[in-house]
Amino acid sequence: MSWNVKNILIFLCVLSCIFIHCNKSFAIQEVKKNTVELKTQENIVIKEGDNLTLQDCINIALQNSPSIKMYKNLVVRANAIIGEAKSSYFPSLQAGTGYYGTFSRISGFGNTSSNSYELNASLSQLIYSFGKVGTLIKKAKLNKIAAEYDLNYETIKTIYDVKNAYFSVLAAVAFLKVQEATVLIDERNFQQTQAFFEEGLKSKIDVVNAEVLLSNAKISYVNAQNIYDLAVISLNNAMYIENAPSYSISKLESFNFDDNFAKIALKNIEQFSENFKVPELPKGATYTSTVKKYELINQDYNIKKFPLTLEEAEQHAREHRPDLKSYISARDALAQALKYQKIQLLPDLTANGGYSLRTIDTNSNTFNVSGALSFPIINLMRYKNQIIEAKADLNVANNQVEKLQKDIYFEVQAAYVSMVRLEKQIPLSEVEVRQSFENLELALGRYEVGLGNFLEVNTAINNYNKAQENYVKLIFDYNVARAKVELEIAQNEQVK
Repeated sequence: MSWNVKNILIFLCVLSCIFIHCNKSFAIQEVKKNTVELKTQENIVIKEGDNLTLQDCINIALQNSPSIKMYKNLVVRANAIIGEAKSSYFPSLQAGTGYYGTFSRISGFGNTSSNSYELNASLSQLIYSFGKVGTLIKKAKLNKIAAEYDLNYETIKTIYDVKNAYFSVLAAVAFLKVQEATVLIDERNFQQTQAFFEEGLKSKIDVVNAEVLLSNAKISYVNAQNIYDLAVISLNNAMYIENAPSYSISKLESFNFDDNFAKIALKNIEQFSENFKVPELPKGATYTSTVKKYELINQDYNIKKFPLTLEEAEQHAREHRPDLKSYISARDALAQALKYQKIQLLPDLTANGGYSLRTIDTNSNTFNVSGALSFPIINLMRYKNQIIEAKADLNVANNQVEKLQKDIYFEVQAAYVSMVRLEKQIPLSEVEVRQSFENLELALGRYEVGLGNFLEVNTAINNYNKAQENYVKLIFDYNVARAKVELEIAQNEQVK
């Protein structure tokens, strides 16, 4: 039978199809896990004057985060390792060509020489590995699942960081407004006291004390401005934005100021004095004692109860924490690694087909098909210690899973209790703000008619200022605590 190149190619293709069809009976089952699908965010660019919601800031952070990009690449790498493991089930094709020349001299017979050209092609296919390749594929798939859960957990942590920074800006804006209102109150009080002094109704010491109080209020305002600037930097950092333009962020139902948005921009503190130019009093006029109440939070502000009880939150964490699922998947992958170490001494069943064309004086065609059962080289000492190592790795993984399960239980409890405690304090703080404002009005009224002294006014102003600061801090702490609970239980609900 004469074989040409066309016949060779047809033969190799048919043989490959037969081997691949044989492998279908040995295909392993897919490892099914509930991994979280992460949608790719659209490219978001902040423009000058944009108003961003919390969800916008989160999307920008997810888009820009180098850590998330790294974990995405680790998922791609894990997927490639699966492909490498599956490649053992695909045929291997080898081809080669060569020239062979011989020359010999035989005494009494003269010289002889021969020249030949040879073309070789072979196809090798793994038929059955007794579970070794299947085990490696399962291990690779479990590692990919672990990588996907690592990506998901990094996403949740990034969301928490953005929320924390977002709340910090809102709190800084509130502190800034508290200090601004305090400066205006102290400015009014100073002008009033000075007018009383000029009319002979108050002493010089009251004017000095009022001026000192005003100076302290302005210093507090500068400190609040610094806190605001640092909060803006932290938010930009959480979104991984360099040279951010001036933009604003929207209020939240859980952090609901009178203003609908808070402006985000690093201000020049040197312009501070321009913000507080007090108009000159008409001759003979005085400031009244009435002060305007500064509403930090809308009157209809209500805290939405957390949708889960403590027990439900703990259960949710056990079922949804990506880091726990990652540990479990990694542990299962190590179990497959141990299984592989135990069966690595089993043979491989392979099929081989080859064709050789050699030309001397006439063409010589050779075709061969073979099957082989090959055993690996046995080193019992290495084999024994590899199994011991794999068992130890699996035990360590089990210890890590057990530790994380216990840590999650206590972390959820601590975060949940802290959130509930702060939630109960907010209504009490609201009452404190209202009462301190009423006390300030009374103190200023008594001082104006000569029934009170400046120390009483000073104390009332400080108490009102402190009550507002405590209220803002309490709202901030509550929002952070709630975000911490959501982080601990891996609750990815739409933010508002």
